[in-house]
This record gives sequence, C-alpha cells and structure tokens, in this order.
Amino acid sequence: MMDRLEKVELIREKTGVSYDDAQAALAANNDDVLDAIVWLERLGKVETTAARHTTAAEAGSPISAEMVAAQESYERASKKTKIGTLVERLLSVIERLCRKGLDTTFVVERRGERIVALPVLVLVIGILVWWVTLPLLIVGLFLECHYRFEGVDKVTVNLNDMMDAASEGATTLKDSFKKDE
Repeated sequence: MMDRLEKVELIREKTGVSYDDAQAALAANNDDVLDAIVWLERLGKVETTAARHTTAAEAGSPISAEMVAAQESYERASKKTKIGTLVERLLSVIERLCRKGLDTTFVVERRGERIVALPVLVLVIGILVWWVTLPLLIVGLFLECHYRFEGVDKVTVNLNDMMDAASEGATTLKDSFKKDE
C-alpha cells in the first residue's frame, strides 16, 4: 500500500503538475490516484498526451528540491519507533508530574502556626514508607495539626476541604473521648 508521499510523487510523474496540485487532487478524490489524475485532466492542468508510465526514475533526471526535503522529513519521522515515542511521552508525563510535585507544597499547621512546609513530591516519596508516614499524619490530627496544600495551580478536587474535614473529625473524636473520661 502506498503512502501519501508516494501517491503525490506518482501523480507528479504521470501528469507533470506541482506538488500542491497533486496533493489537492488526492484530497479532492479521497486519495484515489487514478481519480486524481482524471480530475486534473478535466481541470486542464494536464495534457492528456503528457501522461506516461514509468517504473523508475529516468537516468539523469534531476530530483526536485521539494522531493529531497520531503524524503528527508519522512526519514526523520520514521526513525522514531513506536516504543521510542511511548517512552518519550512517558518521560514527558513524569517530568510534568515531578514539576507539579515540586511546585505544590504540603503544609502542616498547629494552632495557626506553620510547622512544616515541604514539596508534595517529598510527601509522595514518604508514602512509599506508609507504615511510618500514615501513623504520623494520624497522630498529627489528634495533636491539633491541620494539613493543606499550597500550589501554583488550582487543584481539581479541593483537597484542602477534605483535610479540614479530617482535622475536624479528629477533633470531634478527641473531644468525645475527653467527655467520656
């Protein structure tokens, strides 16, 4: 199956029209080469006697600068494999997430005073040792610590409201235990 560049080149060989005309003819005729050639003939862009059949470039015929540029572009694009493209995308996503993790800050406050402020990326790494991090966060709630996120972008889900609700829940639970004593 021929790619678009090969079809355009074939139309040019058969009709002698420009790349623009060949490409327009293909677009107007749903990428059908024969219909594109007939379409160009009907528009008068081609002499019907000028159409000829060749299977290879004639010896000594110059290759146009447009064709050389198109071929180089095609070769550059085809060098990237699908896996290479996927890896490139994955690295781009990881880079954006790391940047977001450094630009967003996890803040711990107690009685209105800031105790700790660290990049969310550090918190995410801390989650890898969840058996330490999670109990510290829970104990902090009972010690009247409040958690929130600060960042340069708006957070889609309002995490700060959820953090406030967790703090209020811990305070309510702590107060109910004090009343029982």
